[in-house]
Amino acid sequence: MNTITAKVFKAGNSQALRLPRSLGVSAKSYEVTPTADGFMVVDPAARNKRLRALDRLISLSSLAGDWPRPQ
Repeated sequence: MNTITAKVFKAGNSQALRLPRSLGVSAKSYEVTPTADGFMVVDPAARNKRLRALDRLISLSSLAGDWPRPQ
């Protein structure tokens, strides 16, 4: 993953982070979680989509018995 530099600016009484167009940001809101090194930004809609896909995979019955084992 490449490092991208974003600019911080003041917007009223808040600070804002200007993200480059190359990131292709499409969500209207993001979750920001403080970490020891800074913060983590997550698109909640994309995270929920991944979690639903994972739930579907987990709910599938085991396919291990359906495949022939190599000799």
